[in-house]
Amino acid sequence: MLIKGEFSLQKIAWITDSTCYIDPEYAKQNNIFVVPIGITFENETYKDGIDIREEELYSKLSTSRTLPKTSQPVIGELVDLFEELKTEYDLAIAVHLSTELSGTANATKQAADMAGFPLELVDSRLISLPVAHLIRKGQELIREGVSPEDTATTLRAMYQSNKLYVMIGSLEQLHKGGRVSAIQMLMGSLLQIKPILTFEDGKLIPYDKVRSQRKALSYMVARLKDDLDQGVSIKTVYILEGSAKQEALSIQEQVRSLLPEIEIIIGPLGSAIGVHAGAGTIALTWFKEE
Repeated sequence: MLIKGEFSLQKIAWITDSTCYIDPEYAKQNNIFVVPIGITFENETYKDGIDIREEELYSKLSTSRTLPKTSQPVIGELVDLFEELKTEYDLAIAVHLSTELSGTANATKQAADMAGFPLELVDSRLISLPVAHLIRKGQELIREGVSPEDTATTLRAMYQSNKLYVMIGSLEQLHKGGRVSAIQMLMGSLLQIKPILTFEDGKLIPYDKVRSQRKALSYMVARLKDDLDQGVSIKTVYILEGSAKQEALSIQEQVRSLLPEIEIIIGPLGSAIGVHAGAGTIALTWFKEE
């Protein structure tokens, strides 16, 4: 049961990471602080969204011989953030990408403990724009008078109502990461095989394989239709693209023909998945509304 009260008197800071791609202006107006994850190509580390942008990331992926690595934010910088928050805020709610993909959430908790700052931590078990969706939902609950503790509890469970399917754009990138062999990469490329992954308990797992990009995009839209046919209510559909703008527009057209009035938001896939899946990767995701 959600407890409601005069929690609006508390000044709450919201913390997330650069992989959620929340609108900068919205963040600025709503007490949201975005911490960048690190992306390392060989011996050089960049701060996601600051030192390296989405376009440059995929450009570097195409020329790098080895798979880049992502890393959690620097603990010292997180501690400094919490020390600064003490002057204006009473507590923070942190909503981060899945702990199965990054240690960012745990680093935030460690930094808050070191700074002695009250924190409600949410492991979203999600990526990209769905994480931003949780933050907006959380702020809505706070405005309605729900306590920070109950708000965080609600957000921690929301991954269970999310569906997400990813079409891998680059078998070569999977090969660099050791996820497919050279033979599998060659045969997959020749046969135009497109692996489809899904999210389960915060992990990306294989779901299916489809021949040709066109069929793979239609396949993901068909999974959306499956939910609709079962009477599931859906308000917003997110299309996440990794250097795949044309594919995003194509799948948007298919979704629009299925749901003419639905809200469709196109945004970046994010570095946490992009470094492994490569350019041309696209995901379709939505939340089941109660």
